[in-house]
Amino acid sequence: MNENFTRAFENLKKADAHTAGKIMESDTSEITAVTTSGGDFVPQVKTGARTILLHSKFDPETEARRFLADALSGEYSLYVVAGFGYGYHCEIILDSIPTDATLLILEKDGAIVKSAMENRRLDAFFSDPRVILLIDPTEDEIAEKMRGRSSKTAVFIAHRGSCLRDADYYPNVIRIAKSYISTKDVNIATLAKFEKLWSSNIARNTPAFLSSVPVSVFFDAFKNVPAIVVAAGPSLTESIPFIRKNRDRAIIIAVDTSYFILRRYGIEPHFCVSVDPQVINARYFEGDTTGNTILIADPCAHPSAIRLFSGRQVMAGIPFDMMKWIEDISGEKGDLAHGGSVSTNAYDFAKRLGANPVILTGQDLAFSDGLAHARGSYLDEQSHVRVTRIWNEQMMNRFQLSALPKIMVRSIDGGKIHTNQKMMIFLNWFEKQSSDGYINATRKGSFISGARHLRDDEIELPPSDNISTRIRDLFERSMISEEKKASMMTEASSRVGSMIRGAHALSEKLTRAVKLSDELCVIMSKDKRDSGKVSYILGKLSEIDRDLETMGSVKDMVGLTVQKVIHTITEGYDAGSDGANSPDHAVALRSRFLYNGLREGCEFSIRILTRVSTRLACGNC
Repeated sequence: MNENFTRAFENLKKADAHTAGKIMESDTSEITAVTTSGGDFVPQVKTGARTILLHSKFDPETEARRFLADALSGEYSLYVVAGFGYGYHCEIILDSIPTDATLLILEKDGAIVKSAMENRRLDAFFSDPRVILLIDPTEDEIAEKMRGRSSKTAVFIAHRGSCLRDADYYPNVIRIAKSYISTKDVNIATLAKFEKLWSSNIARNTPAFLSSVPVSVFFDAFKNVPAIVVAAGPSLTESIPFIRKNRDRAIIIAVDTSYFILRRYGIEPHFCVSVDPQVINARYFEGDTTGNTILIADPCAHPSAIRLFSGRQVMAGIPFDMMKWIEDISGEKGDLAHGGSVSTNAYDFAKRLGANPVILTGQDLAFSDGLAHARGSYLDEQSHVRVTRIWNEQMMNRFQLSALPKIMVRSIDGGKIHTNQKMMIFLNWFEKQSSDGYINATRKGSFISGARHLRDDEIELPPSDNISTRIRDLFERSMISEEKKASMMTEASSRVGSMIRGAHALSEKLTRAVKLSDELCVIMSKDKRDSGKVSYILGKLSEIDRDLETMGSVKDMVGLTVQKVIHTITEGYDAGSDGANSPDHAVALRSRFLYNGLREGCEFSIRILTRVSTRLACGNC
C-alpha cells in the first residue's frame, strides 16, 4: 500500500476499526483510476455492460460545487451523503459545514473508498471527528452512528455518479436514515406526551400489579401449538371465518382494539393484550361481560382498562428499569417486547408461549380500502357518533388518511398501498422478526418482508389439546394468596413512604441547582466573566450531582418522568439553548434545562407517590 493509503487508513482506523476493516478487505481490481485534464484522479467502474466515471473527467471539484450549491445554501446539523466516490464532494461539504455538525457518508462499495485512499490525499479528511463513514451498513449500524447526534436539521445529498452505478441501493439507505430521524422525532414527541402518564399509570396500578398473576406463567407452556394474533386493521372482518374455524385449534390472541369485534362474532379469544396508557383504551372494555379471556395488561396501561375488563387478568413486567423496584417486592412478572404498537406485544407474547406457527391477521399496517380501522371497532364507531351537519364520516376518514404524509409501500397483492410514517415504524418492527413459522395471513395491507404470506384458506391447522383447560390450570396454580398480597402491600407502603421523604429532599437540592444554573447562565452570557464565581457555582453543582447519585429509587422514579428532557439533550436537540451567544453560554442553558426538568419531574413524582400511598392504604380504593 502507498503512503496516501497508509495515512488515511490509519486515521480512519482510529475512528472506526470496523469500517476500516471492511475497506482493507475490499478488492479494487474492478476499479481504474483515470487522470483528469487537471491532474486529479477519478474512478472508472463497470456497471453491467457499461463503463462509467463516477466524477467529471475534466474538473471533479467544480462539478461537485455545482451540484452541492443548494445543499450548502443553508446550515444544518446533519449532512447525509449517499455515495463517496473519490470524495471530492465530501471534502467540499466538510469545508463548508459548522464545527459541531455531522457528515454521515453511506457508501456501498468499500473498494471505491480504498481506491480513493490510494490515489488521493485523504488523511486529513478521515482525521476530522465530524466524519462518519459506513460501508454497506445495516439499518442497526446506521441507527447506532446517528444515535446521540443532533439531527434537528438534516439534509440528504445523493452523489450522482454513485447513484448511477447503484440506482436501487442509495435511495434505500437514504430512506433508512430518514426513517431513523423520523423515529427519533416520534420518540421525543412520544416521551413529551406520555412520560408522565406512564409513570402515573404504573403508580396507580401498583396494588393490582402486586397481587396479579405474572404473564410468565404461560411462557414456553404451548410449544408448537398454533397461535393467531388478531389486530384490528381494516381487513380483519374478512379473516373472521378463518379465526372462527380455528378457535379450538389455535391460541387466539386479540389486541384490545379487536377484542369486542371478535366477541360480536361469537369468538372468545384466549388472551387479550392491552398496553396503551391512554384512557380511550378503556373504552374497548366498556360493557364487558365475564368470560374465559385472560387480559394481558402492561403496567403502563390505563387503570380504567384494567378495572373495566371483567375477566381474569395477568400482568407483564415493568418495561422501565427506573420502576423495577416494584418487582423487587412482587417478583418478576415476565417481559414482553415493545415495538410501539399493541400488536407487536401480542406477537411477542405468542412467541414466548412457544407457539408455532404464529399467524398474523388484521395486521394491515396500511389504509386498506381507504380505511384506518376494522369496521365495528370502537374507533370506527366513533366516526358515526361524532358525525355533525358539517363533519361527516367521509371527512373524518379523509382526515385520518391525511394526518401524516402519505407513504406508498408494497402491498400484499403485489401493488402499492397507502401507509404513513407511524405505521412504517410498526412495519419495520415486524419485518425484523423471522422464523420458519412466521405467517402473515392478513387479507390486505402492507407486505411484511420476513414473513411467509399465505391466504388463510390455504392454512389447515391440526387439532390441538384442550387449550382453554391448560390456560385455566396454569392461571389457577399461580394465583397469589391473600396473606402474600397483604405482606407485599405492607412492604410497598413502607418503600413508598421512604421514597416520598427522599423526593422532598431531592426537590430542595434541585431547586438550589436551578438557582445556581440561572446565575451561571447570566455570567456566561457576558463577554467578561468572573472566573472565581464560575468555579464556585460549578463546584456547588458538582456537590449536588454527587448527592443525586446516592438517592436510589426516588432518583430512578424521577428519571422516568423526565425522559423527554434527557432524550432531547442526548440526541443533540437545542434543549433551550437557541438564544446562546457562545458555546459556554449554550452549555449553561442546557444545564439549566436539565435541572429544571428534573425539579419538575421530582415535584410530579411526589404527587404520584402520595397517590400510590393512598391506594395501598385503602387496598386500591
